[in-house]
Amino acid sequence: MELREIILENLSRIKALDVLDYDMRGFSPFYDEMIIASVDSERQATAIVNYLKEDALNNGFTVRGVEGEGTEWVLIDLNDIIVSVFTKEERERLSLEKIYLERPCKKIEF
Repeated sequence: MELREIILENLSRIKALDVLDYDMRGFSPFYDEMIIASVDSERQATAIVNYLKEDALNNGFTVRGVEGEGTEWVLIDLNDIIVSVFTKEERERLSLEKIYLERPCKKIEF
């Protein structure tokens, strides 16, 4: 299974909302994709961290790190793909998407 598939499967599993997949090739030397998603609670954010870590490791991928665990914004570094999971309120407040306006983006529907 590909890493992107693992991520999207788990985001669907926790019923993540407004999932956007940004192509970061040529923009960031550190990763190829940035996936941003919203959740209803910090509990859902914690669940996605746990599911992604377990599934990534079980499929031979490396988890480089997790930042913000137990907060309204969790960032999961999976080497080529960075996943940012926000509560709806935190995502609106930070408006991270404004930084990436010029990057190619796909809206993911489950």
